[in-house]
Order: sequence, then structure tokens, then C-alpha cells
Amino acid sequence: MKSSIPALIAVAAIVSGCAGMDSSKMTYSTQQQVNEPQKAQDCYDAAVLLGANVTRTKDITKKVLVAVDASVESETADAIKAQRNRHIGLLVGSGGEELFINWKAMTPEQTYVTVATKTGFVGGAGQKAWSCQVVDEMVKMAK
Repeated sequence: MKSSIPALIAVAAIVSGCAGMDSSKMTYSTQQQVNEPQKAQDCYDAAVLLGANVTRTKDITKKVLVAVDASVESETADAIKAQRNRHIGLLVGSGGEELFINWKAMTPEQTYVTVATKTGFVGGAGQKAWSCQVVDEMVKMAK
């Protein structure tokens, strides 16, 4: 019976572990409408064909990250990795989610953006998926 306790702990750690992803599974479609987000049901993954050029898209991305209380960890010409700031709550902490935002110019004035959220080891205990909220805010700022 003693040997099953470590096995149960390992299974519990895996089940409650990292949720989300560090790269989006969303793909561009020629049928996609400008400024109409695509969202996974769990909001760990989202995308939008933004009505903005690449330079403006990057600027909008940084403003949205500030709005959702995230700090940029790294950036390239076509991607930003950010982490939500951590907060201590009454019972559990919140924040710490990683956001992976990638974009690609489809036309000079349209950029396809994907957003993926990855939560930490404790997963649901104070963390949530932010991808849907990020693309929604990007659309508002692009209009």
C-alpha cells in the first residue's frame, strides 16, 4: 500500500499541472474576417486577423499586455512572450500565467495574430486563460 501513495501524488501532480500551451494551434484561413476573433472553448488559445499593420500590431500588443497586468519577458520582430504579474490573494496567489503572442503580416494593413496562454504547475488555483481577453482587447484598440 505504501508504494501507491507516491504514484497517486505523481498522478495528481500531472493532472493539476501545467495547462494551456506555449504555441497556438490556430491557423489562418482566407475566410477569416478582419477583427473577428477565433477562440478555443477554454480560451487557452485564440487568434484574430487584426486590421492593423505589423508595427501598429506590436504597439497594440504591448498596450494590451499592460492592461492585463503582464510584463514582457522577451520579444522579436514577430512575437512577444509575457508573464502576468503575480499577486497574493487571501487563500492562493494569482498571476504568473505566460502569454505567447505571435503575428504575421497577411497584407500591408492586416496582421494575423495568435495568442496562447500557459498556466503554471498549480494550474487552476488562481490562474486562468487570458487568450480570449487579449484578442478582444486588441480588436477594440485596432478600431
